[in-house]
Amino acid sequence: MYNKEAPYQCCNIPDLFEIETNAGCSSGSGTPEGERVFTNRGSPDCAERTCLLRNNDLLFDNDEIDKDSVRQYLDQWVANRREFTLAVNTVKDVCLGKKPMLGPNEMCDADKLLFCINSNFYNKCPNWLETDACTGLRQFLEGCMPYYD
Repeated sequence: MYNKEAPYQCCNIPDLFEIETNAGCSSGSGTPEGERVFTNRGSPDCAERTCLLRNNDLLFDNDEIDKDSVRQYLDQWVANRREFTLAVNTVKDVCLGKKPMLGPNEMCDADKLLFCINSNFYNKCPNWLETDACTGLRQFLEGCMPYYD
């Protein structure tokens, strides 16, 4: 079994967004992004994640995801983190491809996108921590990833 409360301990993923771009988007939980408990599937209105994408110019005016802008953003992000090239390329293919993003109907597109990015970053992690708990998480992820193809 893996520690589902702290999967971030298994892979050191640099922040995707700068702290400054989070300004005004916090739900007020006071929990740093990397330490979030992964049992919450997002707020019903997903205002926090929509705000985050908007603050990074990744949405059109109607709050629809601007996939071209997300691709450009990821290219800039990975330029200084080359070890994540495979993960970013997978995200661009899977999360920003022609197929609709996966997730329950009640999950907004911002949540679906960020969940897809996060899942693929973990799945293609270049610096995976080899512990029993993390091995369990990797096996769990490997079982889920075929649903993204």
